[in-house]
Amino acid sequence: MKKLLLLSLLCVCLLLTGCGEKKDSYVLDEDTFFLVMTNMQYYPEQYLNADIAYDCFTYALEDVNGDTHICGVRKCSSGFGCTCGKDTIIGFILEYDGDLPTPKNQSEDTPEKAWVHLVGRLKSAQKEAITIHSYLPDGSIDPNKTEEISFLTFRVSSCEEIDDYSNLQYYVTK
Repeated sequence: MKKLLLLSLLCVCLLLTGCGEKKDSYVLDEDTFFLVMTNMQYYPEQYLNADIAYDCFTYALEDVNGDTHICGVRKCSSGFGCTCGKDTIIGFILEYDGDLPTPKNQSEDTPEKAWVHLVGRLKSAQKEAITIHSYLPDGSIDPNKTEEISFLTFRVSSCEEIDDYSNLQYYVTK
């Protein structure tokens, strides 16, 4: 009886405080980018039909067939999405009816990239698997080895270029 009463009280508290409710919009900022983005990768269905806004840089990901996928990403520690042991990127494949800025300084470990502010929604909870060539320890491509990276697709409704990105973190870790 005590357990039932305690469980009922907990449910009422959760309902009154709004816990467990699905939000209808998310703004990924410098404090929340990595945590929310990582959560989206594991639980995308929680974010469907929600407006999402975030700042990132454009990144061209070429698969083994030579097809290019334009992504909106930040750099993060290895282990997420990549098995090569090097640092990797975290973000989405971008789907947009307009023009996205061309990625720049892509192979350089520098924050001088094509930064954008994106607003949109997840296209679905299904990830797209992209097969890429693996990298050798010196950073060159290993044509004999591949790995698969999975990304959610982000349907962009608006895109603004960011000229002053000095307050944005190129490398996110928490």
